[in-house]
Amino acid sequence: MSQTDVQVPTSPAGAVPATRQARAPGPRLHALDALRVAAALAVLAFHFTGVDAATKANWGVNPEELFPWLFPVTSYGSYGVQLFFLISGFVICLSAWDRTPGQFVRARFLRLFPAYWFSAAVAFVVWRALPDGSRTGPSISESLTNLTMLQVPLSAQHLVGAYWTLWAELTFYLIFLLVIWKGLDYRRVSVFCWLWLLASVLIQQKDNQVPILGIFAQPLNTALFVGGVAMYLMYRFGPDLKLWGLLAASWLVMQSDLVEHADGLRHDRGMDRHPYVALALVTVFYLLVLAVALHKLDRIRWTGFATLGALVYPLYLLHEELGWALIRNLYGPLGAWPTLLVATAVIVLAAWLLHRLVEKPSQRWLRARLDEESRRATQRERTAA
Repeated sequence: MSQTDVQVPTSPAGAVPATRQARAPGPRLHALDALRVAAALAVLAFHFTGVDAATKANWGVNPEELFPWLFPVTSYGSYGVQLFFLISGFVICLSAWDRTPGQFVRARFLRLFPAYWFSAAVAFVVWRALPDGSRTGPSISESLTNLTMLQVPLSAQHLVGAYWTLWAELTFYLIFLLVIWKGLDYRRVSVFCWLWLLASVLIQQKDNQVPILGIFAQPLNTALFVGGVAMYLMYRFGPDLKLWGLLAASWLVMQSDLVEHADGLRHDRGMDRHPYVALALVTVFYLLVLAVALHKLDRIRWTGFATLGALVYPLYLLHEELGWALIRNLYGPLGAWPTLLVATAVIVLAAWLLHRLVEKPSQRWLRARLDEESRRATQRERTAA
């Protein structure tokens, strides 16, 4: 999932201004960094040891046989994605506050695309150099389409299965731009959340005549994003009855979507996961992010979480296809547990190298070029005037 700065502004709790106000930066939310790291590791563990449908082709046997006590735990690791979406609602609202639409788009572009382009290139090489033999890799055209991050609406195969979450994030950014355009304040953001949540419910009607709602008001994902935004508003302005009502509505819609979704996974795809265990887990995620919003975790100040948090996005991008390729080639000579440990260590190292050698330098270069072009455009406008 996308890496997001979690520097927070200070604001008097309980104040509910109608318009944006300038604020001094507050302390970094290391607790959110810790939650993002936990979510990334949960998804990695799920892909490596917790899902038999895909990993059987990589281990050669069902991972439940190789990791009998670990599999029942890591099979729930995919719900780290739901934690990511909750956090995303919180931090994207945070990072967009007091920014123009152009500033927001630029910031999201610099965060998402440089590391994504590199990881897509790595996945393309892995598909061709280390194929798993059980699936047909994306065509060259589909691989190029992946560079746009629009492979879902363009019906192209993902280079990496985990990329589906990036489309969900991207639609969130696009629809949130409508609010940023008018300027973020308590009232606009809360009204937007209610309308967006309602749209995600209406799209599930069998006679729905507005299919585009399914793109921008995705069931389950929308409720999670709305929950994160509601908790950010609590953090910024202090909790009130309206925000508690919005958060409760988010949870109620989420539980309906999640229980049905989890039950489908259990029966349709052979995963032995109980929907109410999944619901309990995601409810714990709500409570953890809520603890951040209510300042209950402000004492968590270990700066190492910020360092680890910087690796979350590169780790998420790289881990799936590259990790499976490592497993396919290492399991025979090393065995199950050594292969798991080595593959995880290599992926973490690769994420660190991507962050240090690709992501940060490319962001600096692109930022400098964009700043220069902005200065030139301003000079041209002044000259023309």
